[in-house]
Amino acid sequence: MKKTKLAVLVFVLACLGVVFVACGDDAAPAPTGGGGGGGAVAADVGAPHAVIENVSDLRVGFSIKNRHNPYLIAMYETMQEEARRHGFQLSTRNAGGDAVQQQVDVESLIAAGVDVIVMDAQDPVAAIAKSEYIASHGIPLFLMNATVDPASIFVTLIQSNNVGLGSAVGEWVADQIDGDIRIGLLSGNPGNMVGFARRNGFIQGISERQLATMNSTNFIIRSQGWGNWSAEGGLSAAEDMLVAAPDINVIFAENDAKAMGAITAVQNAGRAGEVLVVGIDGMRDALEMIQDGHYGATGVNSPIELVRLSMNVMVDYMTGVNRNIPSLINTTPGIVHGGNVGQSWDLAF
Repeated sequence: MKKTKLAVLVFVLACLGVVFVACGDDAAPAPTGGGGGGGAVAADVGAPHAVIENVSDLRVGFSIKNRHNPYLIAMYETMQEEARRHGFQLSTRNAGGDAVQQQVDVESLIAAGVDVIVMDAQDPVAAIAKSEYIASHGIPLFLMNATVDPASIFVTLIQSNNVGLGSAVGEWVADQIDGDIRIGLLSGNPGNMVGFARRNGFIQGISERQLATMNSTNFIIRSQGWGNWSAEGGLSAAEDMLVAAPDINVIFAENDAKAMGAITAVQNAGRAGEVLVVGIDGMRDALEMIQDGHYGATGVNSPIELVRLSMNVMVDYMTGVNRNIPSLINTTPGIVHGGNVGQSWDLAF
């Protein structure tokens, strides 16, 4: 019983501390450590994985869960670019949103003789069996983007810091508005841990910035709507929120797509310039809206940055440059607003 309680506690703390990235696809707990949990601070230290001294000899297998949205497409394309930049050999498989197909893909990559597998897991629990199968062949597994069950065996998980992204946007909002901040939360879908982390980070960011500058807070959440991660859903939910709480002066959307819908709702309600809309992701469409003055700010959740960081870590590990790496690595939270949009196109997707 004590072991069970400890495992649950570790699981809950991990959920609160770190969550996964990208477009609201996954809703699983964050890992507590590579190699099957236990809260290790470094993953696979001293693991008997072969060192590939020449990067040109390194055979990398990439298993992506899907290519059905701009984020995942950008991940896929950046992997091709990174293979060319580093000079390693790349074999890719697309599971098409099917966890069973991803198992087949993993088996296919191993049969093709890859030295390492990089995986964006389709299903957090199904990843356990995949990771065990990969480990049984002595092949290191690097996880990118999606969170997996803590029982999975892997070297490291590299993903964005959704709490940090929300917090950065919240701090920026607190700096923009002198009076009371009346918030409409435009969320994705109930139970989704990406949305949970982003909105809690946003609230934390506003609170901490106001406490630091005023020793008090003056914000209130007036309404919450569910936009199901799409512009159409964001439009409908924002329309309802503006009717239910017409005094809203800030809408925080948990992704850029919903924010685009919210901007339309604000404009249709004749409240452009009165309601500040902010969000997270850093899509090119969002940056264009910021540049045009219609969108306040967006947290940078870049698949380009994610893949570049992941491949730097993976190459260093496989060539023996650095094998003492954390079991969880986050990209650095950033924010784009009118003051820096001109310098932010590099990581947009």
